[in-house]
Amino acid sequence: MKDNQNQELSWLSEQVTKRKIGRRDFIGRAAALGVTTALAGTLYSQALQAAEPKQGGNLRVGLGHGSTTDSMDPATFENGFMATLNFGTNNTLTEIGADGSLQPELAESWEASADAAQWTFKLRKGVEFHNGKTMTARDVLASINHHRGEDSKSAAKPIVDPIEDIQVDGDDTVIFTLAGGNADFPFIMSDYHLAIQPAKEDGTMDWEGRIGTGGYVLKDFEPGVRAHLTRNPNYWKEGSAHLDEAELISIIDVTARTNALNTGEIDVMDRCDIKTLHLLERNDDLRIGEATGYAHFTIPMRTDTPPFDNNDVRLALKLA
Repeated sequence: MKDNQNQELSWLSEQVTKRKIGRRDFIGRAAALGVTTALAGTLYSQALQAAEPKQGGNLRVGLGHGSTTDSMDPATFENGFMATLNFGTNNTLTEIGADGSLQPELAESWEASADAAQWTFKLRKGVEFHNGKTMTARDVLASINHHRGEDSKSAAKPIVDPIEDIQVDGDDTVIFTLAGGNADFPFIMSDYHLAIQPAKEDGTMDWEGRIGTGGYVLKDFEPGVRAHLTRNPNYWKEGSAHLDEAELISIIDVTARTNALNTGEIDVMDRCDIKTLHLLERNDDLRIGEATGYAHFTIPMRTDTPPFDNNDVRLALKLA
């Protein structure tokens, strides 16, 4: 191959590793350079393999959220910093996949009664907490009950209030009885507040110990400032937790966050400023990632209180 052809193919392969172009685009551009389809396919596969996650390294993440009042109590989680920290250190019974589909996590399966008012979850066996304790149904019971009850101030209380009763059957079965049928109950169990943590002797959840089943162990946490995580060597989930260490840094101001990324103080940032995104795109050392969002906004209204007791008003807000 000619030198300029090699340079072009090298650049194309780099775009693949940065996830900027796909297979069809790569092969099309390679063909324009005089490369056969078979060779182009091989080169693409090699570039894609080079882009696969590798074990090791320390990732510094700048997040546009965090507060000095943050707590490791899952009931109090209310911002993206704590959600990110939670997903690194804990697991829930179910999770939402990248495509928006429901996936099993600590629960390997579930089934409902005919009226969807009773749900039986079978737990994954052999999952260990960071301290080596095996997770059981008793831990799930304590963790979900942490958000229930009249005195609960948990942000998840409204979504667990329909649970009338929770029973355990051995170490790996949890049975939820709801006030009424709910076909979406397994989705509810993926809420980031509902982290599964160890049960104490008295049956309450031990959130103060900062122990979870997640891919990373929390080594240090300064609310509103930073959190230091190290990889859990006994993590049960394959294909996850590749880093040796990770550092979550709270940088609320978007300009400061962007400057930290450009100067190499952090490796990743979220909540890019759309107005200045084109400036980041000029930096060949950076990759801008876009993810499909599945969140939606609502307008809660007290329908027994004027003016929201008027259906025309509610309809007008919906149409707006």
